[in-house]
Amino acid sequence: MTPINLERVALWWGPGILVLILFGLGFMRLAQYWIAKTMEVKQHQLDSAFGIARQYIEQFVSAQKSQADALSRVATTVEARESVESFEHQEMLIAIKAIHRDIGALLRRSEGVTN
Repeated sequence: MTPINLERVALWWGPGILVLILFGLGFMRLAQYWIAKTMEVKQHQLDSAFGIARQYIEQFVSAQKSQADALSRVATTVEARESVESFEHQEMLIAIKAIHRDIGALLRRSEGVTN
């Protein structure tokens, strides 16, 4: 009687186990897909945040460069004059030129990084 009972158990449980395995594999694939999409969205958000930060820094450096250029032009015109005011402002002019050089070097370095 044991072989008959084994056949009956196999007939009753075999298809059920097979269906459970198929559902388990399907849910596992669905979970993998969901995790991959979630990670993809997070990566996209992170890239966007870094892009915004990079763009902000580039705009800031560009504004600083234009200010330094303007100050350098003012310094050059003041230096051209031989007056008491030009002698009083020599230290400021030297500092402005140093800032202009530093910002130019920073821009060249940042352009080398982005390229």
